[in-house]
Parts: sequence; C-alpha cells; structure tokens
Amino acid sequence: MEIGNQAGSSTQRIAVGFSQLAIVAFTLLDLTLTVPHLVWGIAAASALFIVLEGRAVPAGIRRTALILFGVSLVLLPVAHSPVAAMERGIRVGGLIASLLLSVALLSKAAQRVQRFRNVIMALLSVPAPQRFATVTVATQFFGGMLGFAGVAMMMESAADLPMGSTEERAACFGAITRGYAAANLWSPMFSNVSILLAISPGLAWATVFPFALLLAAVSIGLGIAVHRVCGPRLGATDTGQVIWRMLLRASSPVLAGMLGFLVCVMLLSKLGSWPAAASIILLAPLGAWGLNLFGGPKPRSQKEVCELMLADARSLRSLVTEVMLLLASGCAGTVIASAIPPAWTDPVMVAISPYPILGCFFLAAGVLLMSSASVHPLLSAIVVASAFHAEALGLSPIAHLLAVLCGLGLAVIVTPFSVVSLTASRFSGLPLLTVSVRSHVAFAAVKLLLVALLLGGLSAHFPH
Repeated sequence: MEIGNQAGSSTQRIAVGFSQLAIVAFTLLDLTLTVPHLVWGIAAASALFIVLEGRAVPAGIRRTALILFGVSLVLLPVAHSPVAAMERGIRVGGLIASLLLSVALLSKAAQRVQRFRNVIMALLSVPAPQRFATVTVATQFFGGMLGFAGVAMMMESAADLPMGSTEERAACFGAITRGYAAANLWSPMFSNVSILLAISPGLAWATVFPFALLLAAVSIGLGIAVHRVCGPRLGATDTGQVIWRMLLRASSPVLAGMLGFLVCVMLLSKLGSWPAAASIILLAPLGAWGLNLFGGPKPRSQKEVCELMLADARSLRSLVTEVMLLLASGCAGTVIASAIPPAWTDPVMVAISPYPILGCFFLAAGVLLMSSASVHPLLSAIVVASAFHAEALGLSPIAHLLAVLCGLGLAVIVTPFSVVSLTASRFSGLPLLTVSVRSHVAFAAVKLLLVALLLGGLSAHFPH
C-alpha cells in the first residue's frame, strides 16, 4: 500500500509539473505566434493544475474563485462577442500564471544570494530621516526586477530592523509600499503591466516604458514630498556621506546585474518582435540558473544547481491559489466588461470625452473606488479598462493605460485587504489600517489629482 501511495504521489508530481510547463508553453506560443485558439491550451493546462492541487487552496479563496467563474458563465450569453471575451480572460489569466511561475524561480534563486540581503539591510539601515527616500528608490530595483518577491524580501528584512518608534516603522513600510506603487507603473516583472497591455491592442511595453518611467519618477518625488509634509519627524537630518559611498560600493554589482537583466529583456523583445512578457518568461529561468550557479560563496556544481532548480520547481505547486484566483478574475473582468450595456457606459464617455483631465481622473479613481468596495484590484482594473475605451474617452492609448495603472497601484497600497497591505501588516506587526489607509490616503488623493493633470494635459502629445 505504501509503495502504491508513493507511486501515486510521484505520478501526481509529474502531472503537476507537466501542467505548469504546459501553461508556460501555451502562453509563449500564444504571445509569439498568430495561431488562433491556442488560448484553449492555456485553459486546459490551467484546469489540470487547479484540479490536481485544488485541495491546497484555502476555502475562502476557492469560494471566491467559484463565484467569479459562475458570474462569468451567467453573463456570457449576454456579453458582446462572448467567445472573444472569454478568450481574452483566459489569455490574461495564463499570462499572469506564466509570469508568476517563471519569475518565482528567479526570486527563489535571488533569496539564496546573501549579497542581495546584505544590500537590502544596508539600504534599510540608513538614518531614519533619509530612509523614506532611500527605500522608495531602492524598491524600484528590488521590486522592479524581482517582482513582488523583491518587495517581500525588503519587508522581511525591515521586520528585523530595530526601530525607535511605531511611527518610524510605519514610515519604513510605507516607503516600501509607495515604491511598489511607482514600480507598478513601469516594471514588466509585475503582471499588472502585461495584463493591461494584453487588453490594449497595438501597445507594446517598449513604447510605454519611457512615459511610465517618467511618471514613476513623478510618483516617487510626490511620495517623498507628501511624507515630508505629512509624515512624522524622525530626528535630526544626517548627511551620511560615508554611508552613501559604502552603499554604492556594496550595491553596484547587484544593481548592475538587475539592469543587465532588464536590458536583456528589452533586447530580446526588440529582436524577436515579442511582447516583453514573453522575454521575461524565457529569461527568468536562465537568470535563476545563473544565480544558483554563481550566487553562493563559491560556484556550485551543475548537479547542485539542477537539484536546487528542481526543488524550486516542485515548490511552485503552492502557487495554485494565485493561479486560481487571478484566472477567475481575468475571465470575470473581461466578461463583465463585455456584458455591460453600452447604454450605461456611452453617456458617461460622451460626457467625459471633451475633458481629457477628467477622463484620466475617472479611470484612476474608478479602479481605486471599485477596489475599496472589496472588489479585487485586478478585476477592477480589467473592468474599467475594458468598459471605458481610450478612443471613446478621447484619450491616447498610453494615457489610458497609465491612468488605469496608477489607479491599480494606489488600490493595492490603500485598500486594507490587498496582498501588499496584508504582507506589510504581517511583517511590520502594525494594524492593517495603519499600513494601508492611514499611511497612504493623503498621498493617494494628491496623486490622483496630479496624475489626472499630467496625463490629461499631455494626452494629445502621446503617440497613438
């Protein structure tokens, strides 16, 4: 009986690995080829993965996902182009799953590199008055290159940092989450950018990237300014000249490696005429291999690297919760948006279209308000972006996408039930409302107005 159980367990592990590989393979083919209906291969592979590992999903998440799938099926008959709407939803879910699986390998390898942790701790250990700006900028690198795993690494390190007061701790974790909101605008390592690009025909990440990076810089500057005006006073200012030289020397290899990876992603995307997401899905496992090989005190053998990669791949079965929920959100978002009667949305778009500033504010604030009503931020972004098109609002596609991304970035740091807020509360030991609403409500209000003014005012000058 024990031998039979072991054989069954081994067979299931193989089947789970096959389903994960199939999700990634079908997603890559769908991104790089023009073969129709490959998306149903993604659906079949995702369904197999969820069936095999569904028992590990918490009951509450399972119920939420089933409700979202149920809503999709109920609304499908009244949706405009129901098959196309469902395919868009599956494509979004498959893209998230593939990025999640691929980047997770890179993140797990990065967590073994002690230099990464040393640099993070050094950045967090700067004098308290300088820490907010330093950590916000640092999150662009660790979050922007390693996705949410990089943000989680920074929070985990911050949890071990001795701090003098609750205000100091709240400011430190607030800097990490505001840095995430800025990185969310430009980094393809976060699925948000890739998802919105997938439902914005004709836009490529390389086209959006320069504008997104500039908007992220504005967001960083605004976050620091709001903190200086509204944040706590954490002691006398320290010049810290020696610290900056030491930090630069210690962090330069890490930063060079991260920037090198981003350049490789951009070059492969350009040379292959692929979406940036396809390049990340291909290159992240190779990056993980390199980190596992050379990231220790001494280079590991190929056998040791293979064992580490296999162990990491087996651990990815725990991502079934995220795959289930985000696939359900993708399908529900596109179907709901397609099922909303034009009679509801057309008058709004007609009224707003002469005023680009108001249109950008409407998109960003709409995502934030829907998320504040306990709707998943990703679902909110998909519904708003799909139901209110750029052309009908009189906006350029880039302004439309960046406005939705701004709303999504604010939603995940302001709403108390997002993964970012929950993680910050867990590592900081602070109440959930403290690390979410109380820390960011003033910043969110000012940023909504500034984003509307910038994107709305420049919308006509963006390339169409």
